[in-house]
Amino acid sequence: MKLPEDEEAKFCPNCGAPLPQEVRRDIAKKRERELLRVAPLRRRLILASFIFLLCMLATCFGTLAKIEEAEAQDRISKFNEIEEILQIAGIQLIFGNNMMYCLAMFIPFVGPAGGFYVLYSTGRFLAALSRVQGHNPLFLFLMVMACPHAWLEYISYSLAISESIWLSFFIIKYGYRGLKIEMINAVKYISLCAIFLLAGAVIEMALITSASKIAPI
Repeated sequence: MKLPEDEEAKFCPNCGAPLPQEVRRDIAKKRERELLRVAPLRRRLILASFIFLLCMLATCFGTLAKIEEAEAQDRISKFNEIEEILQIAGIQLIFGNNMMYCLAMFIPFVGPAGGFYVLYSTGRFLAALSRVQGHNPLFLFLMVMACPHAWLEYISYSLAISESIWLSFFIIKYGYRGLKIEMINAVKYISLCAIFLLAGAVIEMALITSASKIAPI
């Protein structure tokens, strides 16, 4: 008689005999291994790489999209206000802001849509900067992607969005059990993203500080 795959099952469905705790633990571990085989590391890396390209495209589309003068001036004005706060808050503000967006991207089902919108909005700022200062928008996009902190941020966002997709998949296919098991991986990805974003914030703040020292010359 095949034993139930539910680790909460306490009795054999055939004869009603109680299942020892060791047996239930073995059933749970076997079920967990089966679920994790659904999404091995290779598939996770492929999905994350594909999402990374989509993140780049989202920002690129926002950069190349047409923007009106009024919207451009408004976006630049808001950025200048944030830049003033940066002089006080510094790394904490950069890391906190990026981490907040990253955590939202982990949310199952809705995380990817919110993430791509945030990255598209980043491109809209570059479009605004291009409109106001007369620079080539594609050149600005390439300049941003030449910065190491941008790569750390995009890698973090790609991991968050891809994990949101896996969480959604496990919820649909396996319900609460799938979510419970996949949450272990989600916590690992959140920790990894936090390290990447903190390193990115330190690098970005160092670049901003260096630029502010050079600017008056």
